[in-house]
Amino acid sequence: MSDSPRTAALLLTFARRGEEEAIRQALAALREAAPGADIVAIGTPVSTPVLMNLGVDDIIIYGDGRGARSVVREARGRRPAAAAVVYWGPGFSAHLKLELLVLLCGPPRVLRLAPEAPVSAIGRPRLALSVIGKTLAAGALALAGAALCGTALICLRLRQILAGGHRAPRA
Repeated sequence: MSDSPRTAALLLTFARRGEEEAIRQALAALREAAPGADIVAIGTPVSTPVLMNLGVDDIIIYGDGRGARSVVREARGRRPAAAAVVYWGPGFSAHLKLELLVLLCGPPRVLRLAPEAPVSAIGRPRLALSVIGKTLAAGALALAGAALCGTALICLRLRQILAGGHRAPRA
């Protein structure tokens, strides 16, 4: 017998209330995509009881002082044959953190699940484009917010200067 670890199938979800059925579908899809693999979830201490009750074989805990680097290292060490990302809501928006985590863990097959939606496979290039697009969108929003705050600060400072500076009497 080999001492090498068994192949794993990764489940990535925030395990929010209302995602239980999508998680069950993800578990079934992972068992079909990687027969005989251990189903390993990447979860938080809060999501652990929910994931264990739904039938996950093992959980890699993120949080409680454990950083992303060690979680990714452990997940890659499990040699994931497939991964499933469970999305909140009907679309595939948000979840940048989970998608990036899937890319870093390196499974050859990635499944996407949203509540009340069919399971869909996504290729690594398309997933990478999704991560890049979401990162650029988040960056653009951050820049827009910074520009708005900067403009507001300039307007407030100009108003203060026009009113006589910081030594102007207060009303």
